Amino acid sequence: MRSRRICRFTFYAGIFANFYSYFVTYALFWVIATRFGNIDGWGVEDMTVLLGFNALAYSVSGVLFSYAAYQLDNEIVSGNLDSYLVRPMGILQQMACRSFVVDALIGPIFVTVVFMVVAFERISYQITAFNFIYLAAAVTSGILIQSGAMIILGSLSFWSVHPQKIASVVLTEMRALTNLPLSIFPDFVRRGLTYALPLALVNYYPSLMIMRKVETNEEFVIGLLSPLAGVCFFIFSIYVFSAGLRRYSSSGA
Repeated sequence: MRSRRICRFTFYAGIFANFYSYFVTYALFWVIATRFGNIDGWGVEDMTVLLGFNALAYSVSGVLFSYAAYQLDNEIVSGNLDSYLVRPMGILQQMACRSFVVDALIGPIFVTVVFMVVAFERISYQITAFNFIYLAAAVTSGILIQSGAMIILGSLSFWSVHPQKIASVVLTEMRALTNLPLSIFPDFVRRGLTYALPLALVNYYPSLMIMRKVETNEEFVIGLLSPLAGVCFFIFSIYVFSAGLRRYSSSGA
């Protein structure tokens, strides 16, 4: 990060590139959603909030743990993981520091916040003390869930070779499903993204709560507990990583 700040052109070019990429994504999404109109009771502003939760969580978790998800396998195969073990810092913390690039964070967060604020204004969302606390907790939980997913997917490297394809499917294709209301998908898809791989807890259930679209007791309970679920899932991901690390045999052994 320090080297990129020294090279100011690279630093600001990175901010602009990420800003432009996310802005185009939201603009195209807004145009397409406007053209199709209402999707199972979800308007343009509703789906913008849905996308915003997802994108905000992914931008933060990706900056911190994408290296663990996609590069841990290479570190193990090359034997470079040994160098992490002798340093006075946890392996995941070292990888988070290695992948952290501040210019990859500024643009996405700024664009996402702007579009979400506009959407909240258009749906006349009332900021009460409870709503503010729940909103903050939901965003934090979303970051923890997607970070946990990246850690678990990276941890597969301790049991298999080249799990990056699995990570790509989960973090790209499956995550993209949650940019749309899950009510339009078959029930097994909704349940899979709720209980098996809880990506729906990142944005779908919090959006149901915030925009008062809850229709069942199940949705209410999951929406209410989703912030707690994020903490539990992240702790579980650390356990999975630790279990895999215990299986690791040093290249110098």
